[in-house]
Amino acid sequence: MDSIIYRQQCAAKPLTGKGFLLAVAGILLRLAAAQVIINLLIAASGLGILNIAFYLYVVWLLFCFMRKTVACYVYTLKTGSIVLERRLGDSPITVVQIPLNSIAAMRPVRRGERLKTTYRQVTEIDPACRPGLRVRTAFALSLVSAHLARLCAGKGMEETIGHVLVFDEENQRRACVFAPDEKMLAALKEQLGDAFGFDERMTHARVATLYGRALERAFPALYPYVDPLVSREAVKWAKEEIDRQKAERQAKKPANAKPKSGGKLPKEEAGNEPHEGEMFREGRGGANRNQPRRRRKQG
Repeated sequence: MDSIIYRQQCAAKPLTGKGFLLAVAGILLRLAAAQVIINLLIAASGLGILNIAFYLYVVWLLFCFMRKTVACYVYTLKTGSIVLERRLGDSPITVVQIPLNSIAAMRPVRRGERLKTTYRQVTEIDPACRPGLRVRTAFALSLVSAHLARLCAGKGMEETIGHVLVFDEENQRRACVFAPDEKMLAALKEQLGDAFGFDERMTHARVATLYGRALERAFPALYPYVDPLVSREAVKWAKEEIDRQKAERQAKKPANAKPKSGGKLPKEEAGNEPHEGEMFREGRGGANRNQPRRRRKQG
């Protein structure tokens, strides 16, 4: 039987004061919106049985609230495996047991990382390791505009929110996110060896999905393993080509070029041009100015 090396227990974090009021207000708003939607669907379809969906939604909201405020987390490192548990009281509701020899890598997780772009299944033991609503909204906005995604996400996208264990199970690469303390990290470093701190994503084929490329365009520092939609070499070449063409046009442009029709002449040339009044006087008498005048005969 495997002996226990270290056990970490994270107590529940009940909400108090302002946080509790905001959580209750959020639940009430969701319930009100769900009730309005259900009433509209019943009125449109005439199926009163749709009320069951509302009751199921109420149960799900209460479960999520209890999981965030009452659930505790226990991480147990043994000689041959690590067991990650989420408990509601004394009853475990989620248990993940990972053999140490199947762990390919363990590394920190940033706030702006969407692990499902790489791994088929991701289990989040501690909800604190899950990106918030604002970050998830930024992920969705990246499909529309990278600039909007960065504005929505704000700062702190590269902050560490936990650690991920990457392991193989049933010929599939899976991931489990948890929040170990300093003692657990030191014990895992000793047990995992080179796998501790190793980013195995760079050893696989680059991700080429549409979602992954949108996230890479918005947050390039967090997704170096994603094949960009437009390569950086192509962007650099296009910028250099545009600058070269602009320089050629400036070099070919004559220094004393006259402006197009409707433009103003330079001051030097404008001072040498005759005025309209002078041109009119020259047109009337300028040609006979030097000829003698004839006298009229008086009769």
